[in-house]
Amino acid sequence: MADSPKEAEVAQVMFCYLADSLGLAEVNKEWPNYINAKTLDEDTINKFFLKKYGSKTYETIITSALGSNIDTSGVDLKVIKKFFTSQGPTGYDWFKSSLKIGQSLLTQLNTVSTKLSSKISPPGWKDIFYVRGDKQVVDAIAECFRSANKQSSKNIKGNESFGNINKWSPADIYFASKECKKVLSDLSSNSETKKDNLTFAKLNETIGKLIKEGDILPLSLKKAVGSIKIVKVNFIRKIEEKLISETYCKGIQPWNKQEGSFKIVNKKFILQYPLKVEREGSRDMYILIESNKQQGRIQVRHAPASGGKPQSSVKVILSYKGASAFGGQLVGIPLLTKLISGVDTNFSSKLRTSFDSLYKKFEKTANDYINFGEGKKLYNSGKKEDKNKFNEDIGVISALTVMNDLRPIITEYFKKTGEQQHNVVRAIFAYVSSRSPLSSPFVIAKD
Repeated sequence: MADSPKEAEVAQVMFCYLADSLGLAEVNKEWPNYINAKTLDEDTINKFFLKKYGSKTYETIITSALGSNIDTSGVDLKVIKKFFTSQGPTGYDWFKSSLKIGQSLLTQLNTVSTKLSSKISPPGWKDIFYVRGDKQVVDAIAECFRSANKQSSKNIKGNESFGNINKWSPADIYFASKECKKVLSDLSSNSETKKDNLTFAKLNETIGKLIKEGDILPLSLKKAVGSIKIVKVNFIRKIEEKLISETYCKGIQPWNKQEGSFKIVNKKFILQYPLKVEREGSRDMYILIESNKQQGRIQVRHAPASGGKPQSSVKVILSYKGASAFGGQLVGIPLLTKLISGVDTNFSSKLRTSFDSLYKKFEKTANDYINFGEGKKLYNSGKKEDKNKFNEDIGVISALTVMNDLRPIITEYFKKTGEQQHNVVRAIFAYVSSRSPLSSPFVIAKD
């Protein structure tokens, strides 16, 4: 349910199950050799899966559990091994991350749920299912969320509490017991749930109780390069409120105006701009923040095209200095301005009106580039270098027609760093990090 590749999420399901099956003594003995390896290659990873524990190899422990103790919607170990070995350093990083998370859960799970830890810590499977994308847990939760999100709108279309399920809970995988499956099945199939009368209060209480009883662990996974921390989110509301209150706007990161020009001459679209310079800020902008004394930033970026056609999507991405993964994101000016309007309706309206006007100019220019310039030819050529050139061109057009004019508006507002700016940043932070008052309890494993 988050932004990690599907294969990465499935890999971590498999490795969490493998760690549970082996036990901490075996994991601590064997896994650090791979976690701490300076270099990895395909042969080394293959040897890991062929390691023996008793009469079985790591590979047979995983494969024998697929479809029963592990439910990954049909993705098998062959796919995961290819994911690890076909991407070079990126795949190796995910391999190490999967090992670290599996090991860390064994050692830190007791800080989340002593009851769940007691089921998982002893070697061997103890009535806990490891799932990603399954019907009995993930689909049931999705149905409950759908009902509660509809109920929250009070029949006002477009006024739902969450734009998508990830902002209610960003869990990628779940540990779940038989009791959990029964509770979720009953709740998701309940006639009132089907009528969209389930409230987030009831749903979150149910999830919280299941966590407390050791029957479910909603786990959000990030690729981890450093040491793993298992962090509880939305377990105690006052803790989240304190974190949000200790989040501040720290101004705007300096940015560079995109240079260039475009015109149509004799029905031919001509785009000119300086050769690409590797410098941050030529297209994006960053609102600087501090949260719980940790430095971060909120990136605002127009994602200008999809499928070779212009689109109005704007991505707002939270990240932290020193962390290897994003802290969360939202997509769309409508959602962003809805959050801002809860603090400052004037700025929200100005931002929405400005973007809508600028986007019209971008859309026309992008279509001219596609129809009368190189756009269509580059996108449809099938060559990687041509697709890259298309993306660069369309990005420059976005910068020239949208971001060059939008960034001064955002800069003028956030450079003040007053209480109103802090509150806007807090509203964005709470939503993208899934810490809104109606968000569900979950656990995140990150560095």
